[in-house]
Amino acid sequence: MAQDRKEKFLTTELVNKIIQSNDDLRDYRVVSKSDCTLTTPQGLDGFMSVIHRLTLNLTHSTTGATSCLTVMVKVMKGNDEFRKKSLGLVLFPNEINVYSAVIPAFEQLIRTANAQLDLQTLCPRIYLAESSVKYPTYSDQEETFLVMEDVSARGFVPGPRLNLDQPHLVLMARKIAQFHACSYALRISGHSEVLRNLVKRIIPLNFIQDGKIFFESYDIVFKVVFERLFAYFDKNPELLQPDNVRDRVQSLRSKYGQAPSQLMQRCLERDDIYSVILHGDYNRNNVLFRYENDTPQDVMLIDFQENRYGSPALDLSFFMYMNMPPESWANGGWEHLLMVYHQELMRCLCDILKLQPDDQLLQPYRFDAMKNHLQKYFIYGAIIAIKFLPCMLANEQEVQEIVHHFHTDVTADAFRQIYLIAGGEIVNDRISKVMLHAAQQGYLDMLLS
Repeated sequence: MAQDRKEKFLTTELVNKIIQSNDDLRDYRVVSKSDCTLTTPQGLDGFMSVIHRLTLNLTHSTTGATSCLTVMVKVMKGNDEFRKKSLGLVLFPNEINVYSAVIPAFEQLIRTANAQLDLQTLCPRIYLAESSVKYPTYSDQEETFLVMEDVSARGFVPGPRLNLDQPHLVLMARKIAQFHACSYALRISGHSEVLRNLVKRIIPLNFIQDGKIFFESYDIVFKVVFERLFAYFDKNPELLQPDNVRDRVQSLRSKYGQAPSQLMQRCLERDDIYSVILHGDYNRNNVLFRYENDTPQDVMLIDFQENRYGSPALDLSFFMYMNMPPESWANGGWEHLLMVYHQELMRCLCDILKLQPDDQLLQPYRFDAMKNHLQKYFIYGAIIAIKFLPCMLANEQEVQEIVHHFHTDVTADAFRQIYLIAGGEIVNDRISKVMLHAAQQGYLDMLLS
């Protein structure tokens, strides 16, 4: 009954709101029920959301011309208790804010500068974005509705599930550099007030707030994966070589093994030079690729639910540790991807601001300075990556069990038990390599301060 109620709303009232909210659609209408089709594709939903596909056959009120529009409708899952516990009441409004305020501000900046950034592939077109609204004909809860373009019609589709090759990695590094460059350009160009106002709209997504754990589900998983990681090192102490690597890993264990959220909160520090508006959850799961002859040509950003304001290292480190396979780190591969990111960042800044690369205004963003800044916060992405890797590398049955316990009771020992073994030795090898690499790169040196 409740499902029928929701489907009726999505195919009637929501359709009317979509039409009335877009100037290019206002002269169109849906003639009959058969002109509106709602489906829920498998594999598109997440822990906290359901994504429907809505296909509309529209007819022009005056000319009778017809047009077909396909959109994706993203709504929250669960009751109020689940949404509060999973921080859906923070995540979803923040995503709405990115689409309704941040992206339009960035687009205006780029258009005013006549810069060479492709706005059409930055993110999907948004037809409707509402948060904290209540429609009695849909549910008795406050809801969030995000209606976006179905970009599969433009050839944008999910890429590989986890590990990416060089062409995919380069596209992702460049795209996030373009996104970050807009925050820097606003600051450098004297529009800091615009940036400040955008940042004020972001609901803080802290790991610790008012001295208490705020992101409880993350804290639980951090502790379990730390338990798994350090147990693996205990069984394989020969991995902790040389001595400085062993010392850094031991320092991580002693200081934050039982308090991982405190370390993650440290990584959320802000400053007036390097902080940017972040995607917040930048990895392969939250982008779409466009291919030509099986070769990726472009990438589009989606899913801004964990949007924050902070160091660009948060986006870059998670993406690199999550989607760059360990074999790609060697022979300069890691440094090369950092340089790809930086070169695109500087290209965009020069284009938007009409500056030369050696301009003094860009001094803080040159490669060595940026690299020194990023190094202070790159541990963030290593920890977020090892949090997710057990689920990403687990088999289907293990994933189902993980999801079940996450939705029912993430605090239960059954969740801990499955997360300690999911994916077996493949996961143990991968998460240990991530942390060892972070130590070797100096990303754990911040623990000494």
